[in-house]
Amino acid sequence: MTVAQIPRGALVGVFYDDGIYLALARSLAEGGGYRLAYLPGAPPGVHYPVLYPAFLAALWKLGPAFPANVALMRIGNAVLMGAFALLAARYLGARTGARAWLVALVVAVAATAIPVLAVATVLFSEPLFLVLVVAACWAADAARDAEGRRGLELAALAGLAAGAAMLARSIGVAVLAGVLVALLAARRWRASAVAAALALAAVAPWSLWVREHRGAIDPAIAANYGTYGDLFAQRGASWLSPAGLAEVGRPLGAIALPPVGQPLRMVLALLAIGLLLVGLVELVRRAPAAGWMVVAYLAIVALWPYAPDRFLWAALPWLGIAFALGTASALERAARLDGHRRMAVRALALAGAAIVALSFGAYQARGLARGAATATQRGISETFATVLPWVREHTPADAVIATEDEALVWLYTGRMAVPSYLWRVRGRESESLGPDSLRAWLDRSGATHLVLTGTGSDAAPTINALLGSRPGYLRVARVWPGGIFAFAIARADTAAPERGGARP
Repeated sequence: MTVAQIPRGALVGVFYDDGIYLALARSLAEGGGYRLAYLPGAPPGVHYPVLYPAFLAALWKLGPAFPANVALMRIGNAVLMGAFALLAARYLGARTGARAWLVALVVAVAATAIPVLAVATVLFSEPLFLVLVVAACWAADAARDAEGRRGLELAALAGLAAGAAMLARSIGVAVLAGVLVALLAARRWRASAVAAALALAAVAPWSLWVREHRGAIDPAIAANYGTYGDLFAQRGASWLSPAGLAEVGRPLGAIALPPVGQPLRMVLALLAIGLLLVGLVELVRRAPAAGWMVVAYLAIVALWPYAPDRFLWAALPWLGIAFALGTASALERAARLDGHRRMAVRALALAGAAIVALSFGAYQARGLARGAATATQRGISETFATVLPWVREHTPADAVIATEDEALVWLYTGRMAVPSYLWRVRGRESESLGPDSLRAWLDRSGATHLVLTGTGSDAAPTINALLGSRPGYLRVARVWPGGIFAFAIARADTAAPERGGARP
């Protein structure tokens, strides 16, 4: 690919994980194994379950010309999202007893919410994961209703689908939890044992491979590329923070509540949460595998060592169905009451549903008008479209570029690339390892250049501190508007140790 072929518009890798998924897929498709080929030493990709990169690798084989093949992969994701919406509507329509058109409408609306579109239109694993979730839950609930050999066969299918969900996303363990709880609650002991055995058999090779190779990841980049065990070891007991738990509701409130004062917003939030909780109970009763899966999923997200946004969007269609069930259940219960109680419950249910529906509708309208689903992709892509030609034209072929979105830089320039921001988990936030750790990492990884994509980036404070503490270590090679800098990196033993020096 030449400089002229670096595309304008949305680049793969702007959301970090999407670039890594594609880099792993490329390595698989080209016979390099499941490795991060852009990092020095090509360490194994132990952080990212293998199934989605394998799916992309198959598409890469069909169309090996990058970046033209990105369109094929995005079509693949769109097909998966369509399959999920169709399967979810059929499954939930049959299990909940609600009108088929209403279930299909709720699933379609939730699956096309702006945040879900933002996730589904990049190369993220959510579309594949969602299809596997439906398959596992549908098979598990069918196994509850079946007898004899047929029930065991369906349980085996549920277990295999749950195992595949874990191989698509680590949080897929919630799917297995939903399957097993649903079967155990129905006293399907043999079926639950079969489902568990098949799920564990599906993930065992991956788990053993990760255990064998996890030590190959440099501790400095464990937060980016290590296992989730590494992350939880960093996080300690910070998950106990009430603020951390409250953070889970923030993304949902942003799309489903009006922008009013905090006291009123809290009241409205409690009303919406009440309907959602009633709906989750109904979902557990009518579609047990899906209901328990959502409960387990939300519990994991509450403890997950990252901001919850992306994880919640994969659950949004299920939460939409639960909210609709909660509203319908509240109205049904109101009909069985007398006098003022009937009026009060009915008014609260209708008010809660109307507030959420109108707020979500307004959010969608504003987002569609602004192109919000792809705005972040376009913005980050514009920055890198400025930088990538310089990297290709002004760095040698054996250069190692320290940057954000390092997989993106490798995909579009062919240069080895390493992260420029080293961090550890603190609650749901990241904390820099500091300039000394960054300098040691740059030396150890053989980095020759460093790109700072803006003075507001996560890496900027640490790079500023490094400029001040090690004058001469970073030499400005190129400056672009907007606080974008490229530096050439001097050897550690040639940089002066005194503090001071200019900062970008």
